Amino acid sequence: MRTSWRRLRAAGGERGAGGQSLELLLLVPAVLVLFAVMVAVGRYQLGTSKIDQAAGAAARAASLQSTAAAAQPAAQSAAAASLDGAGITCQNISVIVDTSAFTAGAGSGAAVQVSVTCTVQWSDLSIPGWPGQKTITSTAASPLDLKRIGT
Repeated sequence: MRTSWRRLRAAGGERGAGGQSLELLLLVPAVLVLFAVMVAVGRYQLGTSKIDQAAGAAARAASLQSTAAAAQPAAQSAAAASLDGAGITCQNISVIVDTSAFTAGAGSGAAVQVSVTCTVQWSDLSIPGWPGQKTITSTAASPLDLKRIGT
């Protein structure tokens, strides 16, 4: 009986060694997917903050203009320069300027509002089931100096 017990225990020990390899085989892909998701979330957070900054720069550039017609190109240029300087590559960029503040009367506290929309590519992450791109939109406002309009 002792010999059969020893044989059984020895056989169990041999089977256990293969289980560790199987656990490692299952664990490695899960860790790699988790790492890729962490990179994607980091990219999203970084992209969102940089697009927020671009919207702020665009709103400031638009508010410094003396006419509504000059506000749109100034905002577009400022947003593109801000995103380029931050290293953010947008597939589609849209800059929408609300120029209704230029018609407000003096002392009304009007502000120029700018929305920046950018589509960022994630296709290089190769995460199963993850979208290949993400559209991020940010809006910012900058007060308009109404004393300068028309001068």
